[in-house]
Amino acid sequence: MAKSNPFDAIAKPSAPTKGPKAPKVAATVTDPVRKAVDQVIELKAEESRVEAERKQAEDVIRTHVGPQQDELGFAGNFTGTLSVAGNKGEVLYIASDRFSVPKESEAQEELKKLLGDKFDECFESRRTITLKKEAMENQDLINKIVKALDKGGFTLADAFDVTDALAAKPGLLEKQYKILTAQKLAQMRTIVRQYNPGIKPVGR
Repeated sequence: MAKSNPFDAIAKPSAPTKGPKAPKVAATVTDPVRKAVDQVIELKAEESRVEAERKQAEDVIRTHVGPQQDELGFAGNFTGTLSVAGNKGEVLYIASDRFSVPKESEAQEELKKLLGDKFDECFESRRTITLKKEAMENQDLINKIVKALDKGGFTLADAFDVTDALAAKPGLLEKQYKILTAQKLAQMRTIVRQYNPGIKPVGR
């Protein structure tokens, strides 16, 4: 009897093989159904228009409020949330503590040069370990890994892909105002992208 692979439970299943496309068959319809179809098409188009207008309006708010948040942060009055009033209500501008750090070594070196001794306060290396596809199919190696897990002393590189990626440390949203000058923060933003602030209507 073949030995079971202990990693089968976490293995990603293969995608099903796709056969030829079945011919399109038209359903019979009534007048109410035709009307409903037209409504769906019209509403979908309206949704797309409203979504585009919402994003434009949010960009106007972000562009206006972002510099105010920077000003408060550098003055020692940091807040991640600002209330923005309209004529019919208000929204909350909620800054994000998520940052997208470039993978290119040149960009990371530029970042290190820019921040100097402040670099380690802002960023850290995070390791991702992924089981290689070949290891999933190698029963001898699987047995070795299981044995090593029990007894210790195995090498991750024998069975895993190991990736180190640079990432922003939690709390950088607030910390950046304490350890960087306005000029350096502006330069850092040309290298590291901060996720867009959320715009949330109050009471919804």
